[in-house]
Amino acid sequence: MTKKSTLYYMIMISTVLFVLDRFTKHLALFYCVPRCTLTPFLSFDLAFNRGISWGMFHTESTGLFYAITILIVGVTLSVAWHAYERLQSGHQIWGELLIITGSTSNILDRFIHAGVIDFIELSCGQWAWPLFNFADFYIVIGILIMLIPLYHE
Repeated sequence: MTKKSTLYYMIMISTVLFVLDRFTKHLALFYCVPRCTLTPFLSFDLAFNRGISWGMFHTESTGLFYAITILIVGVTLSVAWHAYERLQSGHQIWGELLIITGSTSNILDRFIHAGVIDFIELSCGQWAWPLFNFADFYIVIGILIMLIPLYHE
């Protein structure tokens, strides 16, 4: 596969993942109120996260919300620059692509909804993982992919 066709393939996958995240968030806005329990382990419950991952640094302060948003945009642009440089060097950028895709969708939420739409809840008995969305999943998988080479050196 040529470099150009690989890039085209990566952009197509990124687009599909972006659309999937946007579509599921749209569904969450209309169907996750009130809480919807599918199984004892999986529920949908709509929340707007104004902080970072898993609701850390959640704030009602507009100034702090925009400061966090600017920081997230800066980190996303840094990852995009890193991906560009790695791509120019002939490296695969699947991890970076997943991070950029997920982050871009979450940034869009911040501007449209003044918070990131989170709605997926995994639980077991009294334990529950913080609400998340597909974009968050992409970011976590992207980070893990980027970390794999560090453990193979």
